[in-house]
Amino acid sequence: MKKQIIFLTAIFLLAGSFSFAQNHWRVNNAFGIDADFTDIQAAFDSATAGDIIYIEGTNIPYGNGTAIKPFTIIGTGYFLAVNDSTQANLAPSIVGTIYLNPGSEGTYAAGLTGSLRIGASNVIIERNNLNNLYIGYNYDVGNIVIRQNYVSNIVDHSYYTSAVIQNNIITSYVSSSIKANWLIYNNTFYGSYTSSNGLISVYNSSIKNNIVFNTSSSYPCINTNPDNNNNIEFNVCNKEPWGDNPILENNIWTAVIEEVIVNEGTAEKQLYLIEDSPAIGYGESGVDCGVYGGLNPYILSGMPPVPHIFKASVPVSATTTSGLPVNVQIKSQK
Repeated sequence: MKKQIIFLTAIFLLAGSFSFAQNHWRVNNAFGIDADFTDIQAAFDSATAGDIIYIEGTNIPYGNGTAIKPFTIIGTGYFLAVNDSTQANLAPSIVGTIYLNPGSEGTYAAGLTGSLRIGASNVIIERNNLNNLYIGYNYDVGNIVIRQNYVSNIVDHSYYTSAVIQNNIITSYVSSSIKANWLIYNNTFYGSYTSSNGLISVYNSSIKNNIVFNTSSSYPCINTNPDNNNNIEFNVCNKEPWGDNPILENNIWTAVIEEVIVNEGTAEKQLYLIEDSPAIGYGESGVDCGVYGGLNPYILSGMPPVPHIFKASVPVSATTTSGLPVNVQIKSQK
């Protein structure tokens, strides 16, 4: 009873923020919850282009789904027990792999935990916790926006792609084929990747305002090979390029991690800049480098930009005198 009331209240609130959509659908695979669907593929198959699909948190993985129509897909966020004022229900929306195939152009996805394969253009992927993300999966795509996610790696699939990769926490690497054209701005890379190409190895791209820390003992941060045709400026790194690759001006190449970020606490908060960090104001036009700088700073727990119930008190039973008093606290997320 408790979960059902919380979910229903949340859905009514969320529905009001997307009045342009034709229908709103709930996906929930928890026992005893009366939702529209229990798996993602059934929702994708039944929903109409432009519909909003809410993937509710249950700690039970929903499996894979392939979309051939444009949807707004909203999950609950991630790391919900770590940060304050996230969700009353702390379970994430766990998916397997979602495939956005031709026909799904215009899709928006937020608040999910899983993996994504993007094979359609004009897609926004925002505030998800992703094991991996493929851009241009089996198809040429353009105008892809990847922002404010917590993601392991981002790669292309040897198809022509254009993308903006902005304000993400990336724990492994980003790489592309020669067919890419990407803008890689204000991300924080923090992880170990044992490759001579480093954590960023792409082509025909602009790489600016990033913090790039390769914690592997000897491997580099960014591949600066001139043949890759990149514009690389205003980045803060802890390792110089390897071999004959140039050490480009307008970048910091030998930063000390502890002198740049807090480097303690949760996976997200450890990336806050410390006082007097060299990354403060070092970015293009004086913005801070890293995931919390620029116009679209990272949002803790990937909270989707919709109202959410972050605290709820629901009795397990009702009385004849007081009925079923429900107390909820709601916050609107930007």
